[in-house]
Amino acid sequence: MKGKIDPMPKINLLPDNKVLNAEVGDLILDITLENNINHAHACGGEGKCTTCRVLVLEGVEHCSEPTEKEQIIKEKIHSTEEFRLACQTRIRGDMTIRRLVLNKEDIDFTNSLDGRGMGRLGETKKIAILFSDIRGFTSFSEKITPYDVVFILNRYFSRMVSIVESYGGRIDNYIGDGMLALFGLEDQPDPALSAVKSALDMCNEIDDMKPYLKTMYGESFDIGVGIHFGDVVVGDVGAGISKRLTAIGEAVNFASRVESANKQFKSRVLISEETHDQIKDVISIKDFVRTNLPGIEERVTLYEIEDVNAEVEKVRQDEFIENDYIWRKFTPVSSFNDEQQQIMKVKRDNILVFKLNDTFHAVNDRCPHALLSLKGSKINEEKETISCRWHNSDFCYKTGEVQTWINDGVMKFFAKIDSKAKEIINMEQTPMDVFKTRVIDTYVWVGMDPDY
Repeated sequence: MKGKIDPMPKINLLPDNKVLNAEVGDLILDITLENNINHAHACGGEGKCTTCRVLVLEGVEHCSEPTEKEQIIKEKIHSTEEFRLACQTRIRGDMTIRRLVLNKEDIDFTNSLDGRGMGRLGETKKIAILFSDIRGFTSFSEKITPYDVVFILNRYFSRMVSIVESYGGRIDNYIGDGMLALFGLEDQPDPALSAVKSALDMCNEIDDMKPYLKTMYGESFDIGVGIHFGDVVVGDVGAGISKRLTAIGEAVNFASRVESANKQFKSRVLISEETHDQIKDVISIKDFVRTNLPGIEERVTLYEIEDVNAEVEKVRQDEFIENDYIWRKFTPVSSFNDEQQQIMKVKRDNILVFKLNDTFHAVNDRCPHALLSLKGSKINEEKETISCRWHNSDFCYKTGEVQTWINDGVMKFFAKIDSKAKEIINMEQTPMDVFKTRVIDTYVWVGMDPDY
């Protein structure tokens, strides 16, 4: 049980602006309904929809642990711990919550979304934001045909996008001849460094394009790049096929202003002080300046990048390839003293890393039969198996082989009367993905196929 238990907790409910009395162990939904709050619960409080969901603004530590039904929903909609189902969450102390589905339009919209369509809910992340803009493109475009304008822009963007994506960045938007790219959306290491390396490569690429532009059109253009590292709200925005993952917040606007400062200082790549703090031991600075940016009250320090120190970067690296395996740095060995099962994120996958005595093992966190998280599952060192806590399937944590497929008498009973349960039991037995582990310089590293 998390947090100190208040015998008579209170719920501060928004947007209703009401304070509700409760008892320890009460469900949030029960309390709101008892107080005549029109709290949506389309499935009747069975934990099958998300219409009763709330955002816990304060007191998340006073919520009960997520139920199995909540865990399933969480996997589908990529929710954070602050998003809870009111029908599943019991009260352990004071909290402030906000109802998120308020009217029929909200309900209709929520019910129209399945697990895949829901997309990623909003979450706060620290990422690197890169803005680039072409210098002198207006005068350049006035001297060529509209066809050539589009042709050159597409040729330019093709090269720049390739660079950004090679460093794990994502193109968020095109603004005329400008481009917005985001680094760190998928929790890759060193997003600030990746953004800076992208910027330097982009400058080299435009230098390679200049002779071609001069030959074809008699003149060329240059670019300016601004980078900022800061907090943004990340989530899927939009509807239909236009829905996309994007970042929103002042940090995005700040990056744009950093880029614009290149015009004043006749520079190519400027970074904010926050970005500099992340990578100052890896980069070489050409110059720096204290200046005012539009819309920013206080003067800020901007740094002009000259290069990345390759030798220092090598020391900081978080991955390397050896004997046809890509090895990724995870976490200090000492961290397993308190938590013997931990999750490592690799791209869109979660890898469960656990410690047995002085040995580390790593498997895909998704159980093959239902793709539910294995974290918290029982591990049998004698049999060398991990037992899925959802349906009691057993897998060898060294080879991934199936030892027992859904060893659950209750499940087998329901299979006689429930087609879904029968379908799960009769699924093709699929082995578990397993990975190599090693310890280097007091850190746990995980080795996997480079294509993984």
